Amino acid sequence: MVGDAAGLELVSRQDGSPVIRGLELFPAIDLRNGRCVRLEQGEADRVTVYDADPVEVATGYAQAGSAWVHVVDLDAAFGEGSNRALVRKIAAIGGIRVQTGGGLRSESDLEDVLEGGAARAVIGTAAIENPDLVERAIRRWGADRIAVGLDARGTRPAVRGWREDSAEDLFQIAGRLADRGVQTFIYTDISRDGMFSGPNVDVSGELADRSGAEVIVSGGVGTAAHLDEVREGAAAHRGIAGVIVGKAIYEGRVSVEEALARLRG
Repeated sequence: MVGDAAGLELVSRQDGSPVIRGLELFPAIDLRNGRCVRLEQGEADRVTVYDADPVEVATGYAQAGSAWVHVVDLDAAFGEGSNRALVRKIAAIGGIRVQTGGGLRSESDLEDVLEGGAARAVIGTAAIENPDLVERAIRRWGADRIAVGLDARGTRPAVRGWREDSAEDLFQIAGRLADRGVQTFIYTDISRDGMFSGPNVDVSGELADRSGAEVIVSGGVGTAAHLDEVREGAAAHRGIAGVIVGKAIYEGRVSVEEALARLRG
């Protein structure tokens, strides 16, 4: 058995195949006007609206065995309002930890969600434009409660709700933020998000290797076999710590129970 900096354990079956212990599933809830939605490739006008109540959806994830739920406030990300009261309701259901992002641009925003019951806050655009905010947040709440979302088209990061491209390279940004104390990155390949084309495990693994931080893979999961790819990627790149799955769960392509089973191998 081998441990590593990401907190995962890599063990082997009798046949020598790897088993990853600690690889987390993050079922996703994206909020727009108080409703569950999913975007395609981050485009606000390419949205699917689901009628399910977000609190009921999160409760179902908890009952299915997920330890986490990933909640994105799209209204806040686009600067068109906020769903933070709803995020607090989700955090209050118990039995599941909330990782949330979208429009977290100040220490006050972070305080609102972290003191409102969320287990972890995800800083996106503000982390790139204001790395001092990230450093202050880590000092105040601890690195385990702060993640940085790096959303990119391949290795070119996008900011402001995916509407603008950053001039910097993904790995340069990650290295600079890791030096500031960031221990968890969420890497979303925008070109794959909502498309069921498979996650970008290669870039996720390279990001983990080069930054020395944990990386949660996001974007593109459409089948249970894609979760096998994440598990295999975590065996090769031990910084890969989990995967976010959204639209595939909503549309019945994979269940929370099956996803958990696949990740555990």
